Amino acid sequence: MGIQAKYKVGRLVYYNNGNVGGIDYGTSSSETTTATADRKFLSMYVKSTAATGDARAIYARLNLAGTATAGYGDAIRALGYVTGTGYDYASGLHGTLSIAAGATVTGSGAGIRATLEAAASTRTLSGALAALQVDSYVGANNTMPTVHGFIRFSDVGDVVLNNLVVLPSTASNSTVFATHTTQGMTHSIRIIDSAGTPYFIMCTNAATNRGGGS
Repeated sequence: MGIQAKYKVGRLVYYNNGNVGGIDYGTSSSETTTATADRKFLSMYVKSTAATGDARAIYARLNLAGTATAGYGDAIRALGYVTGTGYDYASGLHGTLSIAAGATVTGSGAGIRATLEAAASTRTLSGALAALQVDSYVGANNTMPTVHGFIRFSDVGDVVLNNLVVLPSTASNSTVFATHTTQGMTHSIRIIDSAGTPYFIMCTNAATNRGGGS
């Protein structure tokens, strides 16, 4: 059994017609291939002129509704898979917010937005939670190049950004941004510039002089 497709109210709708449903476009052992340059395998150009409400080019919602003992789930899984050589750039996911001349964004704007959400409930959430998780997964016997890191910051346009991160405008006790008077350094975080020069961000493991404590 599989899925059936039909047009409904101007839309192409896929219906699950059994226990197995989905859309296949090639397989891992039989890929859809091309030797044509600048090819987009799946291309969408859409436009919204609505004055209110939300617009999304793609909306994917995965409901993990089982009683699981193992496993994981991704609403979207993007994998950039390099088996050739000589590429100038490659990524698993590339998100861009482009603001045209004369256009405005009056609230926040971001190339990629990551949100950690939990419904209101009297509980202690489990797991190691974060709005953004950045992993490394490098196999044995690889030697990393001089310039590498978990996150890379790069100005590629004509105008450079002056700030690395944006924090709340007012320091608040016991939050991520709080006052902290002089305290002895105990640790450092290593960073490196694009030329390969390392620098170190000073840290302390003591909260004695921090507003609100730890």
